[in-house]
Order: sequence, then C-alpha cells, then structure tokens
Amino acid sequence: MRTLFFICLFFSTMVQAGSDCQQYLDDCEYYSCIEVQKQCGEDGYPIGFGRKYCMRFEERRANLSPEGQEWMKRVRSCLIAGMEESSDELTCREFKSSAVKLHVPCYVDSGYCQLSKKDKKAVIKMIRWSMWRPSLLSAGIQVLRSCK
Repeated sequence: MRTLFFICLFFSTMVQAGSDCQQYLDDCEYYSCIEVQKQCGEDGYPIGFGRKYCMRFEERRANLSPEGQEWMKRVRSCLIAGMEESSDELTCREFKSSAVKLHVPCYVDSGYCQLSKKDKKAVIKMIRWSMWRPSLLSAGIQVLRSCK
C-alpha cells in the first residue's frame, strides 16, 4: 500500500510539473520543465540544446549591449512561445525539429539584423559550437541571408 502511495505521488508530481511549465515562460528553467514531460534525456533538445544555450546566453549577457540584451530576451520569449504552442504529442525527434525551425523567424523577427556588429559577433561566439550541426548550420545561413 505504501509503495502504491509513492508511485501515485511520483506520477502526480510529474503531471503537476509538466502542467506548470507556463510559470517559466521567460526563464531558462522552461526547458527543464519540458524535459520532465518529454523525457528526451541529457542529449535531447530540451536539456542538451535549449537549456544549455539559454543558460549560456544568460551567463554571458554582459557581453551584449543593452539592445543586444533586449534582443536576447525577445528571442527567448519567441522560442519558448513557439514550443509552448507545439503539440504535447510530438516525439522527442519531432519536438527538436519543430524547435529548431523556430530559430530563424525568432532571431530575425526579434531584430538580429539590426544588432550592432559587436553584438552579432558576441552572439556568434556564444553559439559557434552548435553551428556545425547540419540543421543549425542551415538555420544560421538562413538568418544571415535574411539580413541582406
């Protein structure tokens, strides 16, 4: 009986955590919350990419001008809002694909092209190690083409 209680408590906590992700709509912890729902693992998009780079931007925000910092907030809000709209039924692979597709419009619509050269350089420096992934390399090229 005691074991059954703990199992019920564990699953109710998981459901509770998943339904509470909206409280993190402007926070890098959103990705941890989504991970509780999706269970994609350390290398999956929520933890292995989304949270990792969200935290990297947050930790290095001082490398950006005030305008760059505002851009960073807008991008984070855009990405999280887009993920929040995605179906709960998506597999981890589908979720990653959907989230990666958000990067181009979120970067461009949030004003990447209007950033100073110094801010653009700082952004590229923060994401440079991820840019060698084929899907992200393509997204980066699309962002740069949008700025012409």
